[in-house]
Amino acid sequence: MDNKKNIIAVIPARGGSKGIPKKNIKILYGKPLIVWSIEAAKKSKYIDRVIVSTEDKEIAKVAERAGAEILWRPAELALDEVPMVPVLQHAVQNIPADIVVLLQPT
Repeated sequence: MDNKKNIIAVIPARGGSKGIPKKNIKILYGKPLIVWSIEAAKKSKYIDRVIVSTEDKEIAKVAERAGAEILWRPAELALDEVPMVPVLQHAVQNIPADIVVLLQPT
């Protein structure tokens, strides 16, 4: 019997940051900030899928190039005041998973 759990990593990355616009794709030590989280998740022997939750096309493009899947986040979940819980709820409602790992790109 196979008891393997379906584990996904969710990386939330909205484009509308007020402090540092597009901070998730700013270059840090030679690569976009979000790529560090994507690569770490992809190296894990436990994580089956790496999902980037975003509403931003430019972030999505960078994330896809790094090997992540994109979950398009509704605009109402990409506002400054939206807490993380609804973002994760959106992810699990759209992507089947037994376990969800939250990885912050920052």
